[in-house]
Amino acid sequence: MKIAVRVSVASVFGVAFFAFLTACTSGYGYSSNDAGPSCSDLLSAAVQYERSGTGSIDSVMQALTDNCSDEYEIAVDYLANSTDSEFSIDSCDELLGYGMRSEAVELLAQDGRCSFGEPAAPAAPAAPAWPDGGLGWDEAGAQAGTVQRVCGPLMSVRGTDDGTFVNVGRDYPSADRFTFIFWDIYLDPIEAGATVCGNGEIYLYEGVAQMEMWDPSALEIWQ
Repeated sequence: MKIAVRVSVASVFGVAFFAFLTACTSGYGYSSNDAGPSCSDLLSAAVQYERSGTGSIDSVMQALTDNCSDEYEIAVDYLANSTDSEFSIDSCDELLGYGMRSEAVELLAQDGRCSFGEPAAPAAPAAPAWPDGGLGWDEAGAQAGTVQRVCGPLMSVRGTDDGTFVNVGRDYPSADRFTFIFWDIYLDPIEAGATVCGNGEIYLYEGVAQMEMWDPSALEIWQ
């Protein structure tokens, strides 16, 4: 939402220029065919009046209203945001997003009233998700055929006639699980809520990412 223009704020360039400008705009009879200041000159005068903060800007704004619609819109947008208010916006990009004339936003940027956004700083490296780092159980399938340290939350420890199956991330029979397999080895119970990690080669069996391990002590258990 735009703020109402303050037409009483102004500045003074000097006695000679002020007299010249007043003569050209007195009676609000300015036109592009007159020998007086151009629309660009009038816009510059309005900006300079505002920046110096003295004098009367009324005649200049009236001349812009009557004869210079584009420059008048620029002046209105500039003046509406050139002073502090409860609606003050510091982002030049946001002002552009509200439909403000780009020329007015450039003037505000020159005055330090707003600034254009800077490129985002590189994100800081994420802290390891697992103890001492490691590959997440849900990423292991994509790394089949490589040797990795894989970690994940313990879901179950299942003993069978063939050995022990330690499922992490998802429980059996979900195909999304990761399983540490200990053939012909039976593990002691592992406390619920643990995070387990193991190092070895990842392979896929019927779509399930797995890792065979031969030493129970190699399975890291983190509480």
